[in-house]
Formats: sequence, structure tokens, C-alpha cells
Amino acid sequence: MKTEYLYEFSVLARTLSFSRAAQALFLSQSTLSKHIQHMEAELGVQLLLRNTHSVALTEAGRLLAGQAEQTIHQCSSAERQLRRGVFSMEGQLSIACSTEISYASHIRTFFSGFLRQYPGIDLRIEVLAKMPRDTLDRYDVVISPCNYFDLPEGSRAVLVRRHETYLVLPGGHPLMSHSTIGLHQLAGQTLLVPYADELFGPYAQNWQLAMRDCARKLNAMPVPNLSTALMLVSLGQGVLIAPRYVHALVPSDIFLVAISNPNCRFDEYLYAARPAENPAAELFIDEFLHSFPVEACK
Repeated sequence: MKTEYLYEFSVLARTLSFSRAAQALFLSQSTLSKHIQHMEAELGVQLLLRNTHSVALTEAGRLLAGQAEQTIHQCSSAERQLRRGVFSMEGQLSIACSTEISYASHIRTFFSGFLRQYPGIDLRIEVLAKMPRDTLDRYDVVISPCNYFDLPEGSRAVLVRRHETYLVLPGGHPLMSHSTIGLHQLAGQTLLVPYADELFGPYAQNWQLAMRDCARKLNAMPVPNLSTALMLVSLGQGVLIAPRYVHALVPSDIFLVAISNPNCRFDEYLYAARPAENPAAELFIDEFLHSFPVEACK
């Protein structure tokens, strides 16, 4: 089966409209229909139920649609490897990852897969509690929630994901009864701020956002790191704004409630210092960006 036909089917399965899918694929409807018919003939199953007014997936079509994107990615990855001859690639790659992001399941899954796929690359990963600006000068790749400015010449920066934030509360706190919390409801609270001196970091930025929404009726307590903040929350000394995947660090006596303000977020950036100078770094970035939907930011 041609992978381009599989891709066309995947688009059609999402839109359930030959006209919209053909438009997105820059094909005529008749050409798209012929390709789908060729797939059905090759597979020996009917993938779509068609009439003059609608398109629906058959059970076989739903099964194929569920596997199509992963199959396309695997084929694309294999094609890139063949073009670049990376099966036996060797090299060294240093990566810095923030504490919070290191607990994200998608990051751990990607690292594990990369290590299995490229055993000849010496992948040196270091989890850092704090990431000052010069971190970019000491590692090939940095995965961080910090929005760095004035990057070194030749560097790359990509916004990978925008994560919602949660309020971390001690047991028995009055705000625990809410399904979501607006930042204005933090008026009168003590907000624990890890790495408050990292003005380009999410904790400091969300602190300033909360101060604005509370008309500055908010007490801020700078703390040295996330672990200290979680300990102080547990002791009832304040509350904390953190990303959702901090739940992996949270003890059973403290709780998370979603924050409703869309501008209060915890972004995830990938930075690379001059990747073209290190083939292993260039390969890592290429595989990473093909694994996750991303939004260029610089």
C-alpha cells in the first residue's frame, strides 16, 4: 500500500467529506475516490460507506484510521533514516531538561524510544532544577519552560506545547471545593514562587499575572526550588501555581485544582545551540519535531 494513499485516507477519515479532504490534499475528488477504491481493493475490505449526502467509516475503516497516523510516522521516520544513513550513526549528545518537564510522560517516552532506535549515540541527559541563561551555552539541546531571549547566533528555538496550570493546595484549603479557580480568587493568599529571580520563567511570569488579577492583594513568598515549594504547601504555608504533570511529585496530602485563566500557562520549549555542528543533535531535533505537533516561536 502506498503511504500517500494512507495519508489521503487519514485526512478523509478526519473530515468525512470528499470535497474538504480533496481540497486539503490538492487533489480532485475523482482522483481521491480512485485512490480510496484502490486501497479497498488491495486490502479486500470496504473502508467507507458512501451515499450522495454523507461519508461514514466502516468498522474496518475505523480500525485503519486508528492506526494510520502512527504507521505514517513510522514510515516517514524510516525514510528519513534511510536518506541520512543514520542506522549506524554514532556520536554524543548532551541534553538539559527541567525538573518539571522531566516528569512529563511524552518526554520520557520519546527519550526511551530514541535510545532504543539509536544505540550508537551517547545520550547524556541531565535534569536541572534551575536553568539560567548560560544553560544554552553548555548543552546541545535544552528542554525548558523558560522563554529565553537573545539566543546565540545559529541557535534554534521551538515552542513544543502549551500546558495548562493548576493550583497546588494543602488539604482542607477552602479553594479545594472549586472545580476550577480564577487567579482573582487568590486575593489574600500566600503564593509560593520557585525560582522567582528567573524573570523569563513561568513561575515568575504567572506570579506577576496573578498579582495583576488580584489587584496586588496577594502575598508572594520566593522559594529556592519546586521541592521546597511543595513541602511548604504540605505544611500549609501557601499555595503554588504549577503544571499539571507536577502530580508525579505531589504527596497525598496536597491537591491540584485547574486554573481557568488561559494566559496562566506553563510552556515547553526546545532549544538547540548550533545543531548543524553536531549530526546527533540535528537527528534528535528532527525526530523530536516529527513526534510532536509544534508551533515555531522564534
